[in-house]
Formats: sequence, structure tokens, C-alpha cells
Amino acid sequence: MLILMILLIALINPLWQNPLPQAHGQELPEWREAEPVRLTILSTSDWGRILFDDLNGTNTNGVRIKSILGSGWFYGQEYYDFIDVGRKLPWPDEVYGQILVRHGDMVAFFKGFNNFHPTEAYADLILELDVSRPQIYVWLMCGGNGTTSFQITSVNTGGIIWRDIIAGNGVTQQARRVMTPQPFFRAGRQENLYVFGWLGVVIVIIILLNFPIFELLHRRIRRRRQA
Repeated sequence: MLILMILLIALINPLWQNPLPQAHGQELPEWREAEPVRLTILSTSDWGRILFDDLNGTNTNGVRIKSILGSGWFYGQEYYDFIDVGRKLPWPDEVYGQILVRHGDMVAFFKGFNNFHPTEAYADLILELDVSRPQIYVWLMCGGNGTTSFQITSVNTGGIIWRDIIAGNGVTQQARRVMTPQPFFRAGRQENLYVFGWLGVVIVIIILLNFPIFELLHRRIRRRRQA
């Protein structure tokens, strides 16, 4: 019994220590769908966006939008304000004085220039993350002189997964924010399957070891030898 319990602990322990695969060298992307999340944007800036993509629109950043469950405003929306959510949406970027049209997975809002009234918008998303990477990143962007905060929470639990803020200074701001993929997956959800599986194996072994069939076989063998 003691030996079996030691073996069980030895098998389960690595699953708790490493719930997600870790990167080793140049591995192929391992995209895994996360649970639904809500992105909340609280802003006094003219406009802002969060890019779940790299600047080239190839998702080498390790996170991308799989599907959109809904979006809207909590407060502050005026008739010309809008929110845009989608995959590979076009957005303008200025490089060496020239305007380039890039594309990426993003959530963006626009209120108009020199419009600093406070607003709060949201987007419910299902994200996919490359769990072969130890770190992923997003781009935060805003314009004007206001501040914009971004917060990602779990739709199922309400827990905060990640949040950050970016402040404007009159010109377009772009900031890369690095995070890990682990917080996007509820701890213990997948690991419990392994735990219950191994517990089931141990219970079956214990039952077999205590089953009288072994004693019956031993008695039959002893009787044959005596005969």
C-alpha cells in the first residue's frame, strides 16, 4: 500500500508543477483554446486599441482571437463613438513619416479627436494561446492626452487575468506588454483528469491485491502439491 501511494505521488506531482507544456528550443506553435474572457477598456483618450497580434499580422506574439462573443459599451458612448472587434482588421501605422495599413486581431475604439470624456467598453472573446511559448505579448495603443486601461477577466469566474494602462502625451503611443499564457487557463481543470485517472488505477490495483482469488489459487496449488 505504501509503495503504491509513493508511486501515485511521483506520477501526479509533475502534472501540478507543469500544467502547460514549456518551450524547448524552436518548437512548433501549440495553439490551445482558452476559456471565454471579457476585455474591459476604461478610457479618457481619443482612441485606443489592443492588438492580439504582432505588427505584421502573423500572430508570432503567441495569442490570437478565435471568436467574438459580444461587445458594447457600459457607459459614456456618444453618437459618433464606435468599438471595432475582429480578426485581421486594418489599422494605420506611421513609419518614417509614411502611413502603412497593417492588419491584426484587435479590439479598438474611437471617440473623435480631442474628446476626453470617460468611457467604458467591453468585448467578450475566446482567445487561442501558443502554450509552447513561456511568454506571449500584446500591443497597447492610444492617441490624445488621456489614459486608457485594459483589463482581461474570466467570464466563468470573474477573476482578473491581466490588466495594464497606457497614457497619452498628445501623439500616438504604442507599447508592447508581455505576459505568460498560464493565467488564461483555469488551474486544475485539466490536471484533475489525470489525478482522477491515476486514482482509479490505484484503486483497481488495491482491489485486485485484496481480492480472495489470489488466496484461492494459493490454496489450490498447495492442495495439488499435497495430493
